[in-house]
Amino acid sequence: MATQSIFHNIIIQDTKTAEAFVNALENAAAAAEKITPRKVSSRDLSKEEIKNFFGVVTND
Repeated sequence: MATQSIFHNIIIQDTKTAEAFVNALENAAAAAEKITPRKVSSRDLSKEEIKNFFGVVTND
């Protein structure tokens, strides 16, 4: 999705469209509050562990 579209001005000319826009913003804000970040454990690998994971590459 193009991020440049968030910089465009919008023109709302009627009440129904204005209410729909406000409802969409409120729904988006409510949905954003419900998102919980996932906790993923990680650790650093040594040079040897990386080689073992990918397999040793030899230049034949």
